[in-house]
Amino acid sequence: MKDELWMRTWNDGHPRFSDDLHRGLVWMATPFRRIGTRIMRPNIAAESTPLPEPQHDAA
Repeated sequence: MKDELWMRTWNDGHPRFSDDLHRGLVWMATPFRRIGTRIMRPNIAAESTPLPEPQHDAA
C-alpha cells in the first residue's frame, strides 16, 4: 500500500518536478552559453591581418 501511495504522489508531482529541474538547468547553462558565444565569435580584425612568417635561425 505504501508503494501505491508513493507512486501516486510521484505521478502527481512529476510534471512540476520536471519543470523545476528544466528551469534550473537552463538557468545554470545560460552563462556558459554566453561565454561560448564570446569565445566562438569570429574576430574579423585577426582574420584580416596575415600571420608573420616563421623565423628560421641561420645555423
